[in-house]
Amino acid sequence: MKGVSAVIAIILILMIVVALAALAYTWFTGIFAGLTESTGTAVTQTTTGMGYSFTIENAYCEADGCGAGNDCIRTTIRNTGTEPIDASGIQVYIDNDLVANNAGGTIAVGGILNFNSGTGASDAACGTADILKVTIGSGLEQTAKIN
Repeated sequence: MKGVSAVIAIILILMIVVALAALAYTWFTGIFAGLTESTGTAVTQTTTGMGYSFTIENAYCEADGCGAGNDCIRTTIRNTGTEPIDASGIQVYIDNDLVANNAGGTIAVGGILNFNSGTGASDAACGTADILKVTIGSGLEQTAKIN
């Protein structure tokens, strides 16, 4: 029995090398496509997040302002960023206690949101509540003294 000729051996080696190169190309293309997509998403989220900014313009307590003996913390915040803020993602804390936020919609760029934070009938917040903290969905927070 005779061995494989040199020409056929070279052709077989070349076919194997081309097949391995095509496999490596396909594999690396898939990896880089996934990395490019996830990096693009992260950059978009980061640049959008840098556009969020707000200030608390007013925070004061109104005795019996919510009716039925409930004190209200009346708050005004202004969107000072370059992106609209989702009002339903706002969290309000009075002296580090989370209170309900029933605001909805969005706060346009330059727009304001007025909302009331009820403290409950048994809470006499006026005169005892000191600090209001407001956070938005992007993680930014602002604090203000309640007047």
